[in-house]
Amino acid sequence: MNEFIRAQLSALSEGARVLEAHPALDAVTKSGLQSMRGSVFDVSSKDSVEVGPGITGELPLSDALGLVSTLRSAVDALTLLSRHVDLPVNQSELAGAMDTLEDAKELLATKVRSTLAKRLKGIYVIVDPEATRGRPVVEVTVQSLEGGAKVVQLRDKNSDKGPTLELAREIKSICQEHDALFVMNDHADLARASDADVLHVGQTDLPVAEARQILRPHQLIGNSNGSMEEVQRSQVDSVDYIAVGAIYPTTTMGKSGRRALGPAMIERVRSTESHPIVAIGGINRSNIVDVVKAGADSVCVVSAITFADDPKAATEELVELYESGAG
Repeated sequence: MNEFIRAQLSALSEGARVLEAHPALDAVTKSGLQSMRGSVFDVSSKDSVEVGPGITGELPLSDALGLVSTLRSAVDALTLLSRHVDLPVNQSELAGAMDTLEDAKELLATKVRSTLAKRLKGIYVIVDPEATRGRPVVEVTVQSLEGGAKVVQLRDKNSDKGPTLELAREIKSICQEHDALFVMNDHADLARASDADVLHVGQTDLPVAEARQILRPHQLIGNSNGSMEEVQRSQVDSVDYIAVGAIYPTTTMGKSGRRALGPAMIERVRSTESHPIVAIGGINRSNIVDVVKAGADSVCVVSAITFADDPKAATEELVELYESGAG
């Protein structure tokens, strides 16, 4: 056996062992991993990991993402192995191993998405190079996060994808430092490449089903909705959050033609929707409390923060108002 094959087998075996031992996986999946190690690697009973009942509560995000990384490495190793014919295991065993890993991937993806979705609360700011008063996007991002924003979306309709990817990765890193979620607007490929927490799409962008084929299983998808009919379609598409707007009249980012829906629309959506609701459009210090009281989990803001003389102070004020409405 050459060293390359030996290294991939070792990586796959260790990845399966780590996953098998973790309480995040249910007993059925863990038993499958144990069987895989036994059939593919001839693991002796003394090397087997005790299979417990798993946990049903919320998995800490850092643990979940760590398991996703481990699983990704195991899948990569198995994919490389499957391309070689000179292996100490047969192809049917490898196919069974891949099925086992796919089951584990789906389970972990569900847990990660559930954990991420619960963090869609508070102030959600959109940063766009066209809406920062000429200031660097990163500068406005940092100030809004220092002010207490919990979600940052990068929206860039004009730049080439190469520079946008570099910017997305930088903002993702900054969001991680502030324990905030990073959202990529429109581009599923950039969301995947930057490992964004969330992809946001509009009604005329790439359909949700096709976007999910591009994204990694643990990444969320949210979309924009301007009517109850659109909300119902989004529910069928199984998005991870519903953005509703424009709630109030707005001229930011070419949205002046949208009919204002008012906070009552949030109440209507809330009565039919258990997923997080993100309110957007014309929201500022004068009306944010009404929006939160209507049932919005997160409030998306652009000009009230990105056009402000002091984005950090503007965010701090909106955070305080949000909390007063939520309390």
